[in-house]
Amino acid sequence: MNKIPPLIIDKSTKTPQVIFDPANNFFEISGRSLPENVVKTYEPVLQWIDQNVGKLKNGVVFNFRVDYLNSASAKMVSLILTKLEEFYKSGIGIEIKWYYNLDDDDIQSEGEIYAKLKKYQSSLLVLKMKTRIVK
Repeated sequence: MNKIPPLIIDKSTKTPQVIFDPANNFFEISGRSLPENVVKTYEPVLQWIDQNVGKLKNGVVFNFRVDYLNSASAKMVSLILTKLEEFYKSGIGIEIKWYYNLDDDDIQSEGEIYAKLKKYQSSLLVLKMKTRIVK
Protein backbone atom coordinates (compact mmCIF):
# COMPACT_ATOMS: atom_id res chain seq x y z
CA MET A 1 0.00 0.00 0.00
CA ASN A 2 1.32 3.43 -0.92
CA LYS A 3 1.88 5.86 1.90
CA ILE A 4 -0.32 8.96 1.60
CA PRO A 5 1.85 12.07 1.63
CA PRO A 6 1.08 14.83 4.12
CA LEU A 7 0.26 18.37 3.06
CA ILE A 8 1.83 21.01 5.28
CA ILE A 9 1.47 24.70 4.41
CA ASP A 10 2.79 27.27 6.85
CA LYS A 11 0.57 30.18 7.74
CA SER A 12 1.34 33.78 6.90
CA THR A 13 -0.31 37.02 7.95
CA LYS A 14 -2.85 36.51 5.14
CA THR A 15 -3.03 32.75 4.65
CA PRO A 16 -4.02 29.87 6.94
CA GLN A 17 -1.91 27.01 8.14
CA VAL A 18 -2.84 23.69 6.55
CA ILE A 19 -1.87 20.39 8.12
CA PHE A 20 -3.19 17.25 6.47
CA ASP A 21 -1.19 14.49 8.16
CA PRO A 22 -2.62 11.03 7.44
CA ALA A 23 0.11 9.24 9.43
CA ASN A 24 -1.11 10.95 12.61
CA ASN A 25 -4.76 11.20 11.50
CA PHE A 26 -4.69 15.00 11.88
CA PHE A 27 -6.38 17.30 9.35
CA GLU A 28 -6.70 21.02 10.07
CA ILE A 29 -6.98 24.43 8.43
CA SER A 30 -6.36 27.24 10.90
CA GLY A 31 -5.71 30.96 11.04
CA ARG A 32 -6.66 33.93 8.91
CA SER A 33 -7.58 33.64 5.25
CA LEU A 34 -7.48 36.77 3.15
CA PRO A 35 -4.95 35.95 0.43
CA GLU A 36 -4.41 38.10 -2.62
CA ASN A 37 -4.68 35.02 -4.84
CA VAL A 38 -7.21 32.66 -3.30
CA VAL A 39 -6.90 30.08 -6.10
CA LYS A 40 -3.13 29.83 -5.66
CA THR A 41 -3.59 29.50 -1.91
CA TYR A 42 -6.21 26.75 -1.99
CA GLU A 43 -5.27 24.86 -5.16
CA PRO A 44 -2.83 22.51 -3.34
CA VAL A 45 -5.50 21.81 -0.70
CA LEU A 46 -8.11 20.93 -3.31
CA GLN A 47 -5.63 18.78 -5.25
CA TRP A 48 -4.61 16.92 -2.09
CA ILE A 49 -8.24 16.23 -1.23
CA ASP A 50 -8.99 14.98 -4.76
CA GLN A 51 -5.93 12.72 -4.82
CA ASN A 52 -5.93 11.36 -1.27
CA VAL A 53 -9.17 11.48 0.70
CA GLY A 54 -10.51 8.46 -1.18
CA LYS A 55 -7.57 6.46 0.19
CA LEU A 56 -8.40 7.27 3.83
CA LYS A 57 -10.41 4.32 5.10
CA ASN A 58 -10.57 4.82 8.88
CA GLY A 59 -12.78 7.86 9.11
CA VAL A 60 -11.45 11.37 9.08
CA VAL A 61 -12.09 14.45 11.20
CA PHE A 62 -11.36 17.74 9.45
CA ASN A 63 -10.86 20.66 11.84
CA PHE A 64 -11.50 24.23 10.75
CA ARG A 65 -10.12 26.80 13.20
CA VAL A 66 -10.28 29.95 11.15
CA ASP A 67 -10.13 33.42 12.68
CA TYR A 68 -11.17 35.29 9.57
CA LEU A 69 -12.41 34.43 6.07
CA ASN A 70 -12.79 36.99 3.32
CA SER A 71 -15.55 36.32 0.79
CA ALA A 72 -13.23 34.66 -1.74
CA SER A 73 -11.81 32.38 0.97
CA ALA A 74 -15.33 31.50 2.15
CA LYS A 75 -16.11 30.31 -1.39
CA MET A 76 -12.98 28.13 -1.39
CA VAL A 77 -13.87 26.66 2.01
CA SER A 78 -17.33 25.90 0.64
CA LEU A 79 -15.68 24.12 -2.31
CA ILE A 80 -13.47 22.12 0.08
CA LEU A 81 -16.54 21.13 2.10
CA THR A 82 -18.41 20.16 -1.08
CA LYS A 83 -15.55 17.86 -2.07
CA LEU A 84 -15.52 16.32 1.41
CA GLU A 85 -19.29 15.91 1.23
CA GLU A 86 -18.87 13.92 -2.02
CA PHE A 87 -16.44 11.55 -0.31
CA TYR A 88 -18.82 11.26 2.66
CA LYS A 89 -21.66 10.29 0.32
CA SER A 90 -19.41 7.63 -1.23
CA GLY A 91 -19.07 5.92 2.16
CA ILE A 92 -15.92 7.46 3.62
CA GLY A 93 -16.43 8.46 7.25
CA ILE A 94 -15.90 12.21 7.35
CA GLU A 95 -16.68 14.56 10.20
CA ILE A 96 -16.24 18.33 10.15
CA LYS A 97 -15.42 20.24 13.33
CA TRP A 98 -15.85 23.99 12.96
CA TYR A 99 -14.27 25.98 15.80
CA TYR A 100 -15.05 29.60 16.58
CA ASN A 101 -14.41 32.08 19.37
CA LEU A 102 -17.34 32.79 21.65
CA ASP A 103 -17.50 36.43 20.54
CA ASP A 104 -17.02 35.76 16.80
CA ASP A 105 -20.50 35.82 15.31
CA ASP A 106 -19.21 35.90 11.72
CA ILE A 107 -17.20 32.67 11.91
CA GLN A 108 -19.97 31.02 13.94
CA SER A 109 -22.49 32.02 11.27
CA GLU A 110 -20.26 30.65 8.48
CA GLY A 111 -20.08 27.31 10.29
CA GLU A 112 -23.83 27.21 10.82
CA ILE A 113 -24.48 27.95 7.15
CA TYR A 114 -22.09 25.21 6.00
CA ALA A 115 -23.63 22.75 8.48
CA LYS A 116 -27.10 23.40 7.06
CA LEU A 117 -26.05 23.25 3.40
CA LYS A 118 -23.76 20.22 3.49
CA LYS A 119 -24.72 16.65 4.27
CA TYR A 120 -22.12 15.14 6.60
CA GLN A 121 -21.59 14.84 10.32
CA SER A 122 -20.56 18.23 11.71
CA SER A 123 -19.99 19.97 15.01
CA LEU A 124 -19.77 23.65 15.87
CA LEU A 125 -17.37 24.06 18.75
CA VAL A 126 -16.81 27.20 20.78
CA LEU A 127 -13.18 27.59 21.79
CA LYS A 128 -14.33 28.37 25.35
CA MET A 129 -15.25 24.68 25.91
CA LYS A 130 -18.92 25.07 24.99
CA THR A 131 -20.00 22.51 22.37
CA ARG A 132 -23.04 22.52 20.17
CA ILE A 133 -23.78 19.57 17.88
CA VAL A 134 -25.47 20.35 14.56
CA LYS A 135 -27.02 17.53 12.54
